Amino acid sequence: MGIEITRHFVSISNGRWGARQVHYRKTGSGPVVICFHQSPLSSRDMLATMERWKNDFTCIAPDSPGFGLSDPLGVAQAEIGDFAEAAIEFMDALGIERAAVYGFHTGAMISAAIAAAYPQRIVCAAANGYVILTEPERKDILDNYLPAIEPKWDGSHLTWLWARMREQVIFFPWYRQALADRLSYDVPPPEAIHNSLLDFLRSGDNYRVGYRAAFTMRSDLALRCTATPILITAAKTDVLAKHLGNVRHPSACVTVQAGGMPEETLDLCRDFIKRHELPKAPSLAGCAAVRGVLRQDYIDLPAGQIRVRRNDDVTGRPVVIIHDATGSSEIVSAVARGFIGHRPVLAINLPGHGESDNVLSNGEVTVDSYANAVDRVLDVAGLGSVDIVGLAGGGVIGLAVAQLPSARVKQLVMIDVPYFDDALRRDLLENGAPEIKPTWFGGHLLEAWYVMRDHGLFWPWYRRNRSGIIWQEPQIDPQMVQARVLELFRSNGMWREAHRAYLASPLAPTLRRGGCHVLFAAATWSPHLETAKQAAKDFPDMPFVELPRESIDWAHTLLPKLV
Repeated sequence: MGIEITRHFVSISNGRWGARQVHYRKTGSGPVVICFHQSPLSSRDMLATMERWKNDFTCIAPDSPGFGLSDPLGVAQAEIGDFAEAAIEFMDALGIERAAVYGFHTGAMISAAIAAAYPQRIVCAAANGYVILTEPERKDILDNYLPAIEPKWDGSHLTWLWARMREQVIFFPWYRQALADRLSYDVPPPEAIHNSLLDFLRSGDNYRVGYRAAFTMRSDLALRCTATPILITAAKTDVLAKHLGNVRHPSACVTVQAGGMPEETLDLCRDFIKRHELPKAPSLAGCAAVRGVLRQDYIDLPAGQIRVRRNDDVTGRPVVIIHDATGSSEIVSAVARGFIGHRPVLAINLPGHGESDNVLSNGEVTVDSYANAVDRVLDVAGLGSVDIVGLAGGGVIGLAVAQLPSARVKQLVMIDVPYFDDALRRDLLENGAPEIKPTWFGGHLLEAWYVMRDHGLFWPWYRRNRSGIIWQEPQIDPQMVQARVLELFRSNGMWREAHRAYLASPLAPTLRRGGCHVLFAAATWSPHLETAKQAAKDFPDMPFVELPRESIDWAHTLLPKLV
């Protein structure tokens, strides 16, 4: 097996922008090279570079603030110097004193900025695709390149976003559709455009902060005053290659050299970095806890990594939160936050969901295989006896965990328990989770949008007639719908597998077997309120509790029951 690329988080507790976390990818051996990605993507953009360089360097690729899974700086506008300072805070948190840096497009700007401002910390920098704008060009881009992204009730923002992502590989800038602005690129397949769009959705409107910082940077001045060796280059296929000729009066330690094809340009950058004496890679600091914060982390299993959110401010029996089929720890974060300060809490992203690896044995997607994976996560996390709060299918998985030999589950709360009769179960299996794949024209985005939105209007969501109306205040906030759409797509189809798995699981017989104390619960607005009450009637030793409207308040209601 080759060297793997692994994923991690590091916590910054007392930085300039307060407590925040940075997600990063890591691979390789040798001296450290920190790799900065382009906007509006994430460290996923650095995967090919890391694979190419992993035998030469320890490659560390962070998601820039506000992109990927990294927390934003929390400001509406920032300059490239702020991103450079944030990168130094990242190095400090990991315990990296000195390193080389590499960046592509926006990452190239960050690399040059950090090298110019912190020569004592940066040995050398390679900037691949460096922007040097005239003032008229800068104004034009700032006026047109960065429109706000705001989820609309009808999903029309997704239609615009798909068109924008396509246009970016057809014209530069994307908003000028003229022959003079036409690019000589193949339009990527829909799957590639879709993956880039998901990075856009991860950052949301934060994308404008990083992009704007790159465009407002006086990048010509940074090259005149730097005391750090910097390579400025671009592949000949890069639209920014023409900017190499805009470098004027650079410092003596700046090298401007045209690249070849993209792979050749990466080799040029690698060789430039290798010509400099780099310190050995230090042992990297782990992900420290921050009081009052539901921090993110990855838990390593033999078959891959599982992403979690957790807080351990207090002692006691931990509460484990398990999301539903189209969920993740983001979706249940408000539920988890309610337990902070009262109980240790751990929210698990199930295998294949929410950027957890699919660690299911033999790829078999069943409630039992999910349960075994959760049990392994709890072992590695050092947790013994726990209470589990599971939402919809997450409760079915929690019930399966309670049947395992570890016997670790003391109490289980099944919120929105899928206690359905056989006819409804068969109907949901057939219609409840349609296959949605990227298409050339982006129609899959609106399909996903209305699938998720109709969950808040009809039950089942596909029964769009009078009998299916949910007679409660609609749960269709556009931000919430967009969060669900993101979860649907980044599960790579696992939401469908999870949906089928928990519907195929024999719920009533498993409840009769026991294994732990069970409570049924539903919020006042839930279409499953009566279903949960019926389950409690059929199983008199398993009481029902009605939850308040806001999920942040559910812990307050549940804690007296979890004794």
